[in-house]
Amino acid sequence: MKKGCFIVPYFGKLPNYFELFAKTCGYNNDYDWIIFTDDMNNYRIPNNMKIIRMEFTELKKIIQSKFNFKIKLDRPYKLCDYKPAYGYIFEEYIQKYRFWGHCDLDTLMGNLNDFITEEMLEEYDKLFCLGHFILYKNTYENNRIFMSKYKNKDLYKNVFTTNEIMAFDETCGGDNNINSIFLNNHKKVFMKDFSLNFKILPTRFIKTTYNYLTNSFDDETYKNAVYLWDNGNIERYYLSENNLTKESFMYAHFQERDMRIKNNVYNERIFKILPNIFTELEIKDINDTTFKMIKKRRLCFHYFERGIRNKIKHIKNRRNKEK
Repeated sequence: MKKGCFIVPYFGKLPNYFELFAKTCGYNNDYDWIIFTDDMNNYRIPNNMKIIRMEFTELKKIIQSKFNFKIKLDRPYKLCDYKPAYGYIFEEYIQKYRFWGHCDLDTLMGNLNDFITEEMLEEYDKLFCLGHFILYKNTYENNRIFMSKYKNKDLYKNVFTTNEIMAFDETCGGDNNINSIFLNNHKKVFMKDFSLNFKILPTRFIKTTYNYLTNSFDDETYKNAVYLWDNGNIERYYLSENNLTKESFMYAHFQERDMRIKNNVYNERIFKILPNIFTELEIKDINDTTFKMIKKRRLCFHYFERGIRNKIKHIKNRRNKEK
């Protein structure tokens, strides 16, 4: 029995670096990925990934069939609120797995087994707190906990009957979420953050880490670092007091970043990650001397491009309200 299966519905054209995401998933043979999408393009995917093609309207019918009240699901982005119910909605797909979960496609996977230990799989009912990567123990009870009352309310019904995004899948944004429901039911939740999660702004990479003790995010000071995917590992190198430091992470998350792909990075066993591009590493070995030779920056207009997108979005929202 495999350790887990990630369920990822995604409608519209898959991200331009989807094949790179899939490649990094392929190095984690103890886990599978199932992608539900209406994107009809042919993609290179590993053996532990399956693409199931369907229209968004078809998926909506499947989800509606699981509930005896009228759900709201007018746009694919609203699916983020349904993530905690995937173990119930897609139960027939996950029978052979110990855990099921969901992850975002704006990520690259590292070596999951380096972080998700056998002890964690045995002890915990839920692993992690952020919507871009969560795993749930695959049991009948666990898959239905999202329907449990919280503060004497059927919280999931409130979430599933509005088109507003309620952040039901993760801890940020209040306590009306799946994590609170698990804790309220005395379930064991592992909440430490192992991700390389970058702040949306500024342009430079700034790592932000979820702190479950304060239910907030702690931002690092900027590090003049080299970020890599290296034979299945997400790694970071930087100088600390003139000593080269190396760190590994479970996965990297590039929220709201336009990432480009240089040349044929897909076929490389190691590549460099800059704030707007995946590109080749210009040296073979990283040490105290060669680290200084590695290019760590590239011309990038992420800050300004996002500002323009936000202004356009604001104008559209205002016009829709005036109609």
